Amino acid sequence: MSGLVSFLISTRHQSKVKLALWVVCFLALLAASAWFVHRELRVSMDAEAARVLETYTRIRGAVLNTLDTMERELTAPPCSAQYAAQQRRVAFLAEGMNELFFFENGKIICTANSGLLPKPIDLGAPDIPAEGGFSVTLWLSRSLEELGLGGLKGAFAVWGNNGVLVRMTPIGPIASKWLEFEVVLQARNGRWWHTSGEPGLYASSLAEPEGLLGLRDGAITTVRCDPAGPHCLAARATWGHLLALGGAVAGLCFIVCGIVAAWLSAKIYEVLARRWSFEQRFLRRFQSRGIVCAYQPLLKLDSDLVTGCEVLARWRDVDGTLIYPDRFIPIVEAHGFTRAFTRLVATRAHAELLPLVPLGRRLQVNFNIFPRDLDAAELLEVFAPFLGSASRFDLSIEIVETGALDLDRAQVEIEHLRAAGVQVYIDDFGAGYSSMHTLAGLSVDGVKLDRSFAMAPDDSVMSRMLDHAIDMVQDTGRKVVVEGVETSARLAALKAEGKVDFAQGYYISRPLDCIAFGRFLSDRGPRPGSQPRLVA
Repeated sequence: MSGLVSFLISTRHQSKVKLALWVVCFLALLAASAWFVHRELRVSMDAEAARVLETYTRIRGAVLNTLDTMERELTAPPCSAQYAAQQRRVAFLAEGMNELFFFENGKIICTANSGLLPKPIDLGAPDIPAEGGFSVTLWLSRSLEELGLGGLKGAFAVWGNNGVLVRMTPIGPIASKWLEFEVVLQARNGRWWHTSGEPGLYASSLAEPEGLLGLRDGAITTVRCDPAGPHCLAARATWGHLLALGGAVAGLCFIVCGIVAAWLSAKIYEVLARRWSFEQRFLRRFQSRGIVCAYQPLLKLDSDLVTGCEVLARWRDVDGTLIYPDRFIPIVEAHGFTRAFTRLVATRAHAELLPLVPLGRRLQVNFNIFPRDLDAAELLEVFAPFLGSASRFDLSIEIVETGALDLDRAQVEIEHLRAAGVQVYIDDFGAGYSSMHTLAGLSVDGVKLDRSFAMAPDDSVMSRMLDHAIDMVQDTGRKVVVEGVETSARLAALKAEGKVDFAQGYYISRPLDCIAFGRFLSDRGPRPGSQPRLVA
């Protein structure tokens, strides 16, 4: 899952994500189009099959109607002239059969057209005996040579002593050129006889198991039977035949699916981009385990011991990447989550640092707060675990000047904080809104100089300004913390001057997780027995 998320949120993979979305949308649209076309083909096929089968159903009805009429109206002695006249009258009726005959003891004795036959025609055993709801006996595909119709074949239908000759009716013109049909006559024992259409189609339709989308051997097939008669019909449409007739339509469908897939995938990507944007990922995980604390040691220069740390916030992204504050702090401020964020950091830091400080020892812990959250009552409640006589911590708050301070209100809040034992520092002094005017107007405990001073090259203007900034702060009676110390020379110079109280920076230590900070504190912190209260 994390691999998929990493793939989705990575800027390097945007083109691949867009391509994958297009492919998925294209295939989905093709599948939907194929399903729709398949459904419409099924509907059209069933309608055409019903139309074709209706021809044979009508023949069945005509046979039954003729036999029923013969039973009622043939009253003259069989094979007499009057009997023949009655037969011809029945044959002349609507839906009548052309050739009628008298049947007795398995033989045709006389016909309406030929009269009494010189020799009765023995039909032999019937192919489909009368049974069930269909009470007519059938002889199929018999030669008509003895009736004077050489070279022709037909079927004989008999009910009692009356019979009709039914010609083998071919399948008529088919509206759908993409369809193939076969019509068979089927007995109740399962045996069947081809009567018209494509030989073998009915057999293959029965033999091939139905697969996906009702396909048999890659073709769309259907089988329909006359529920009241022996006729059955098999219809088939192959994709090759369909493409041959509708290749242009298929090509147009591909083009349309490609265009629609491009539009749809772009819309889906927009939704995904919003859903998986950094801001949305951060907000979804804001209250969960996303917050991570790092601890950068504070080195007390007069003793060269690590006596505290600054708590720095990180955020672990859904793919495990550790994100730095410059990306998520603006989101916290924009959504008004600054106090909630500070509370989360304070809670986690206390839980992680408490096991690192033995009973009787103390550790200075510095937290950054937003200017808008400079409310003593709120902050004392948030940082309550770090305060009180039983606490092992000395709490310091660094005011991050991301906005101009209301000095009068800020001074009141700072006094309340200091009265509660909380030290207050101005962070990043010399950058942004920080100024000597701010320093003079607030009774803070100290100042942390912006890292740009200490990180500047030795011969630069910013480097020379470092000494002046230290002197100005020291002249106000405030303590000085210098961050951004990244070389041994810079640290040695600060120690030699004797004007700086604390230093922090990559040369001393990078920000550490709680386990690594615990080891660092054991190596560089006060030795057992040395337990001064730490103040900065």
